[in-house]
This record gives sequence, C-alpha cells and structure tokens, in this order.
Amino acid sequence: MHTPDDRPPADPLEQKTELLPIVQAPPRPRMGGRGPAVIGIGLLAASLVIFAGVLIALKLVPNPFAEEAPPIPVTTASPSGPPRTARFAQPGDCVANHGTEQDPDLVLTECAPGALEVLARFDATNDTGECTGVQGYRYHYFYDSELTGLDFVLCMGERP
Repeated sequence: MHTPDDRPPADPLEQKTELLPIVQAPPRPRMGGRGPAVIGIGLLAASLVIFAGVLIALKLVPNPFAEEAPPIPVTTASPSGPPRTARFAQPGDCVANHGTEQDPDLVLTECAPGALEVLARFDATNDTGECTGVQGYRYHYFYDSELTGLDFVLCMGERP
C-alpha cells in the first residue's frame, strides 16, 4: 500500500530538495591598526636618508661623517696697501687677467717679464682708438660706466 507521501511525484521539479546553509565569502582583510602607520613612517625615514645622501654626493651640504677639511686661507689687504683692481692702474703698473677674454677681470700684479704693462691711461672715455698712437701698444682694456667720468681705457703691451 502506498501512502500519498511514498509515491513518486509526477513532475521531477516537485522532488524534495535539501536546504543547505548559505555560505558567505569571508570578509576582506581591512588595513587598520599600526601596520600602515609603521610602513608610512619607515618609507618617510628611508626617503629622508636617500635625500641627505644625494645632497652630500652633490656636495651641496658638508658630509657630517667625513674628516674636517683644512680651513680656506683668508688673505686680507692692509688698509695702506694699493687697490688691487685695474680701476686704479696707472702707466708703469702691471696687470693680470683673472677672467676670460670675453669677460676680463684685470688686477694689479707684480711686474715680471711677459706681464701686461700699462703704457697709457685715458680717463672719461671708452674709445679704444685712443691707444693707436701709443708706442708698444698691443692690448687694450676699457671700462664703460653709466657715468662718463668713471670711464677709462688702458693701453697695454707685454713687458720685455
């Protein structure tokens, strides 16, 4: 004898199904706590060390771990000594160019063979044509100021 529950269902979709518990994916780990802060502080410290190393390598800051370099000697001119610039050069003085040909920096120097000797000086002008009549003239230097009274031309030749 069959009971109504024992008979097979007419429709296969009507079969009994077993209910399973719903399984959820585990929650994603969250970045929190001290981990990110420690990583951030470590990266900041490493960046500062690398930055300091680059500045030391480029010699923009002194190396705190190197031996101290000897001090740079300082020379001072005595107040009674003559000025060292060509601005005060007079005929008979010798000058040396510490600059370039395009940007000369003439300073007074000791007269020695081969030095440039000032043969003539013309004040209140920057016309180098004034030197054409000077005997032994080979080189010239002129200073052009906004104030014409400060202009000058030096006519020079090599000292024998």
